[in-house]
Amino acid sequence: MTFAAVSLLPLSLFAQANYVITNKGDTLKGELKLLSYDLIDRVQVADFHKKTVYTAMQIRSVTLDGTVYRPERYENAVRFMKVIKDGFLSYYAFCTSQNLWDGRYLKKRDGAAMELPNLSFKKMMAKFLEGCQDLQIRIENGELSKKDIERIVDLYNICLQARTEALVRNPRPRVAVVDADKVLAVRNLVAKVESENFLTKKDALDVLKDIESKVSKNEAIPNYLIEGLKSYLADSPSLTSDLDALIALLKK
Repeated sequence: MTFAAVSLLPLSLFAQANYVITNKGDTLKGELKLLSYDLIDRVQVADFHKKTVYTAMQIRSVTLDGTVYRPERYENAVRFMKVIKDGFLSYYAFCTSQNLWDGRYLKKRDGAAMELPNLSFKKMMAKFLEGCQDLQIRIENGELSKKDIERIVDLYNICLQARTEALVRNPRPRVAVVDADKVLAVRNLVAKVESENFLTKKDALDVLKDIESKVSKNEAIPNYLIEGLKSYLADSPSLTSDLDALIALLKK
């Protein structure tokens, strides 16, 4: 896949939300422009005095209007990629040509990486996500497909987190059993509660924190937590469907 010799995302904005972090840990602010015209992308940082161009090899991350871009190696090149999901397994978009961010890339924190496959998705993804057997099975049997890739990334990261926490609690080798769907449902509801304003918001978040802790340890959820959560969210109809979905999962 080739990259057009074009400038990507010129932004004439002096905003505190826009900055570059170098490999040395320095934070640089100014008018930012991502550039791609050979095998190594660049970022131009302009302030009122001068313009300075840095290669992707010198940069840890670029943040433009709240979106984070990181340099990643791809096909013998180093490209700035847009972070869609971040974690042990990160999911990126990259620019293929004509400023279209339609490429998709997966990379684990241990360095394993691949472009999101179109052909043989089940086989390639199941192999790539070794270590989380339940997730592999769901991909292989078609329950989760390419259109569910963001959910797959979330479930894999939850699986890895649970395994890590289990090893911390008990260093003896054993398989961590956790229902990643339940953890994800709790976190999704937390995010929606945090975006709302109502009197019992803090109480609801405290209960959700307790529920997530128990789900992550594969512990039973006491009925008083479920009933408490229902009462705290009773006056928030916009959260009812997500609450009902979570309760249905917790009672399985």
